[in-house]
Amino acid sequence: MNTLKLQLIISTLDKYIERNGIDALTAVESAEILDEAGILNDSLSRPGKPLRDILRSGYIKHAYQLSNGRWFIPHSRESFDKNVSKEKTVKVSVLQMSLGQLMDSSKFRSVKQLDSLDIPDIPGIYVIKISDIKKLPQVFRKVLQERKHNILYIGISKDSLKKRLWGNELYSKGHGTFFRSLGAVLGYLPESGSLKERENKRNYKFSEHDSAEIIGWIEDNLEVNFVAHSDNLEEMERFLISQNLPLLNLDKNPAKLDELVRLRRRCEAVANGD
Repeated sequence: MNTLKLQLIISTLDKYIERNGIDALTAVESAEILDEAGILNDSLSRPGKPLRDILRSGYIKHAYQLSNGRWFIPHSRESFDKNVSKEKTVKVSVLQMSLGQLMDSSKFRSVKQLDSLDIPDIPGIYVIKISDIKKLPQVFRKVLQERKHNILYIGISKDSLKKRLWGNELYSKGHGTFFRSLGAVLGYLPESGSLKERENKRNYKFSEHDSAEIIGWIEDNLEVNFVAHSDNLEEMERFLISQNLPLLNLDKNPAKLDELVRLRRRCEAVANGD
């Protein structure tokens, strides 16, 4: 590989790590950064692959790969010590166990089968899937077919899974980010001018009638899983989103959908009376 280009790749990632005060970047995150900087063109169909090819060739010496196959790139002044401390080993094991349980397809349950008592009132991370992607509009169905999964959304709650997942996302108490996006995807619009006199011009809500219909659709078509967790939640969320590319996540998603952005902006415009 061209030495100057390799040095540019490493220095660009080092500067990003320094600027954001993080320990390491995933391959997908690094690929997005390099693509935006015009240094290494990424693959649209397989985000991160061009960079992973470089990593597998051993050009970036300080990068490391975990047993689950995931690549990480720390600052170039760091080196991956396989003989890490016992404390760090335990933390990594707990993290891997939590992620393994979270993504275990056998642990997902239909929303209709859940009760609010099933969701703990503690911090954690959750995943929302659709049982049959054919229930989605064609444009979104096609995306999931290309990505070969049925994950709609990955989120975290720093305080209460019960409040965030059950209340906001599934049953519209306060309308969570996922609930707003799903309603927009299904073709619902908020009441015209409902945000006109409000300070927040983006957090639109659907009418009680439309919310009830969306909730019914959620109960019939979605399944969820979650794990209780409190450490490094945002890092876990960023990692899972970058690796799985869920359909309805916008924040932290290197493959966020322009069509979803358009639909949400349309909802915002209607709610603001535009």
